[in-house]
Amino acid sequence: MGIVAISQTLGSLGDAIGREVGRTLSWEFADREIIAKAAERFAEGVMELAHVTEERPTLWERITDTKRRYVTYVEAIILEMAAHDNVILSGRATTILLSPVRHVLRVRITAPWEARARRVEQEQGLTHEAAIDLVRQTDRERAARVRFLYHVDWDDPLLYDLVLNTERLSVPRATRLIVETLEEDRFQSTPGAQLEVTDLSLVAQVKAAFLANPLTRSLRLSATCRDGQISVGGMVDEDEQEKAVLEIAGKVPGVRGVTGELVVVRPGRRLVAPL
Repeated sequence: MGIVAISQTLGSLGDAIGREVGRTLSWEFADREIIAKAAERFAEGVMELAHVTEERPTLWERITDTKRRYVTYVEAIILEMAAHDNVILSGRATTILLSPVRHVLRVRITAPWEARARRVEQEQGLTHEAAIDLVRQTDRERAARVRFLYHVDWDDPLLYDLVLNTERLSVPRATRLIVETLEEDRFQSTPGAQLEVTDLSLVAQVKAAFLANPLTRSLRLSATCRDGQISVGGMVDEDEQEKAVLEIAGKVPGVRGVTGELVVVRPGRRLVAPL
């Protein structure tokens, strides 16, 4: 049992390798499927969810952070799928989001831009110049998105356990390297590691549930989880909001119990720090 998280550049054959690993191991593979699941679960548009995980953030987003809700939905689906184990998750910064999961294998699949542009040119029927422009633009936008959301450089090799250059490695060979690496003990799931990723998933589901509900969407809430027990903190405006917060968290599948560390701040009341 295990998890593979893949970061890939356009034209690097990352999806082909990921799907071949899935077929070899009989594991689920998900790339665009992540977005489709999030759109269905939270009744949002596929294009809007794809935008927040793939394209360069706009100036409006940098100022207002209006897309954070969409990002939370996508993250909730990624962590939910990871909690099921035996899965290959590609793109959507899965290698970064899943870095706290100790048994995940983080793989970077790339190649020099010239080689990738040639593949894109053949696959999409573009001119050579258009293919080069598309590869470079996509690299810039994905790097900017990851930097904006997670404050890391997605080209940093130390973010990954395995970096594959598909200019020199075929899909079958790259697949074998990933499968062989998964045989190491450090990438094997254990009961303790499984519990940790489940707790991470539950926190993500609870946060997404708060943002999906109009009653709690505007609240600044935090959540932690240990052995399926959720603890929620933050401030609410009234007792009804406090009740709604606890009920929403308790209805998330897998949550065993909820405790609240909520402060009710009445309208017009000011919190004064002690002297």
